[in-house]
Amino acid sequence: MTALFDRQRLARLIEGAGERSRKAGEPPTEQAPPPTKEAPTPPEPTVATVEAPIPPGAPGRFARELGPANLAKHLTGASRRLYERLGAEDVAEVERQILSSPELQALYTANTDPGTRRHMILSFGIWLDVPCVLEKSGLTGAQPPEEIHVMARGPIAAAGGLYEADLVFDALTSVGVDPADVGSALDFGCSSGRVVRVLQAAYPETQWHGCDPNAPAIAWASENLPAIEFFVNGDAPPLPLADGSLDMAYAISIWSHFAPELGLSWFEEMHRLLRPGGYLVCTTHGLTSVGLYAQLSLRTPQQSDEILGALYRQGWWYAPEFGEEGDWGVVNPDWGTAFLSPEWMLTHLCPRWRVLEFAPGRNQENQDVYVLQRV
Repeated sequence: MTALFDRQRLARLIEGAGERSRKAGEPPTEQAPPPTKEAPTPPEPTVATVEAPIPPGAPGRFARELGPANLAKHLTGASRRLYERLGAEDVAEVERQILSSPELQALYTANTDPGTRRHMILSFGIWLDVPCVLEKSGLTGAQPPEEIHVMARGPIAAAGGLYEADLVFDALTSVGVDPADVGSALDFGCSSGRVVRVLQAAYPETQWHGCDPNAPAIAWASENLPAIEFFVNGDAPPLPLADGSLDMAYAISIWSHFAPELGLSWFEEMHRLLRPGGYLVCTTHGLTSVGLYAQLSLRTPQQSDEILGALYRQGWWYAPEFGEEGDWGVVNPDWGTAFLSPEWMLTHLCPRWRVLEFAPGRNQENQDVYVLQRV
């Protein structure tokens, strides 16, 4: 490791070296005759400047050399597929109704990105019960009540997890898979079905499954999203599905919560459920997450240093941070907050899996996205 010195310490080292050299017996130099006039003042010795170390906890200390990356293809295909079912007159009708709501109008006019605009047309159209959106998109207006777990609420989330559905679509297309060719798929850790409802609307021919240990969320989803097969899963494998019965599974922010050993057992279960050549799309906290949380002051400097050190030493960091009450009533000591390095993933998953895609920070400029293929 290269030592870092401040200016004063470096100056002392230089002075000390000169003193030691003199005492070692260097012959004295011949004295010059006295000057006939006052000699100019010699310039101050130049001391090399050394960049100060980044203090513990500073965001720059945890920044990756490579920032958040995109997937090989970024098509936002699931939401685009739904949006393109609407005609120009349908979009105009949603925009007309948006203008009648100051809150929605402010959100809509503030965003000019085409993908975000498409999301808003779909979500606001569902929120406002615009008939053409409900009839043509395939989406439903059913919204979980306050006592049921869901990751986002309100008008911007009324159509479901459009962003995450697009992420799954992009992940598959980035490795050359047409989502329309997926015959059966599982949302592992689906809660009340926020993401899988979007994918089912976009690809109704696929046999969609969703599972979660949160029983009330699964009960609501089963009643309100009948085109999807939902079931409650336990804290540990197995799932009530046959070997090789799935073409694809995905898990958004699930392995970011498993303790490492439990996470490995669930990777084995996904390997059992997927047919040979099947795909698993999953996200994890990684080094990009450490940098983001430090920048946003969501973790203390000491904890950020601890996580960073653990990732480089052993490839993972885990803490059971949900406490005795658990996560929405689901109590599991091996379900907390986990960070995993790409090296840990490669070491433990290969060669039973092929890592086809790795996009650091692709999920919300936070979590890393992997596309794994079952060998």
